[in-house]
Amino acid sequence: MKLEEFALERTLSLYENLVEYDISPSGVHHYTIDELLTEDEQQELLKQELGYGWTNGSVELRETIAALYKDRDADNVVVSSGSAEANLLVVLSFLEPGDEIIVVVPNFLQIWGLARGLGITVKELWLKEDLGWQPDFSELSELVTPKTKMISICHPNNPTGQYLSLEDMQRLARFCRDHEIWLHADEIYRGSEITVEEPPSFADLYEKAIVSSGTSKAMGLPGLRVGWLVGPKDEIYVAWQRKDYASTVPSTPMQFIADIALKPARRQQILERGRARLRSNLSIVSNWVESYSDHISFLPPQAGAMAFFRYHYDINSTELMHRLRKEQNILVLAGDVYGLDHFIRIGICIPEEHLRIGLERMDRLFESLNSTYK
Repeated sequence: MKLEEFALERTLSLYENLVEYDISPSGVHHYTIDELLTEDEQQELLKQELGYGWTNGSVELRETIAALYKDRDADNVVVSSGSAEANLLVVLSFLEPGDEIIVVVPNFLQIWGLARGLGITVKELWLKEDLGWQPDFSELSELVTPKTKMISICHPNNPTGQYLSLEDMQRLARFCRDHEIWLHADEIYRGSEITVEEPPSFADLYEKAIVSSGTSKAMGLPGLRVGWLVGPKDEIYVAWQRKDYASTVPSTPMQFIADIALKPARRQQILERGRARLRSNLSIVSNWVESYSDHISFLPPQAGAMAFFRYHYDINSTELMHRLRKEQNILVLAGDVYGLDHFIRIGICIPEEHLRIGLERMDRLFESLNSTYK
């Protein structure tokens, strides 16, 4: 197995802790335990035994997760160490060398890289900027062959913050049903909608959907490292078997916290906290973009915690990222990591003060670019 360097993760790992202001995060700004748990809950946490538990996750937590979907129970769920392990289990459990997978891009390219490393043919369905970062379904039809085993989509999308209409979600589900293929949906950003209600899960629309998710991006709880897969029971059992070779047992105290956070009322409270900050910060970012209308454009995100800009300067996105890092001590994410030069990604659910400082420092560099690239 030969894995390509995961450019997005490697970039963040190298630089996010070395700058004064990291304005690249793709998730809702994190909670502290003190903010999340009541005093009574904190006391209960201190009583949790640091022992082994179910390797597929506690029954209580799996039941709580199952309740987020229609007609599911604990056996439809396997708990993972973050959604990253859940995505790993998708590749290990549903694909074999020689299979084909269609990955909707741009995307968090973990599934893409893992599949290629295991000898699986990866085909790309590109979202179209001129279609509002939506797919062209006619192109999807051209990609399918008898070897196609799965379509994988990040929904809502990383990095564009866009998602499919309910009609197009149903259309994609019908397409997969007609071709008898699996539909994997990474729904880690579900719940971070800015202007509309939370859409349904693909797990509620298609019997052969496999959904990966977790407590990180939309919920602002990445440090829990709690993720999950939801799908048909037989296939989830296979994923559990694969998990025995990976992280084995999820952290017991972290599962205790996640079970509290994922209860319906608390989950809605957590998500609304994130949405309120997203709405406020998106207004700041939109005004900033407007001030660069000749040089920067973007489609405001519908969900997620990031904004994806196209800039109109003759400078490579990785070079721009490093100049901002070295000259202004801030980190943005280069579009190159998604295979899209002349784009950058910034986080819009970081503390407002950090966002404003980051934008001011970008101003300093862009002033010099304005004089160079008129």
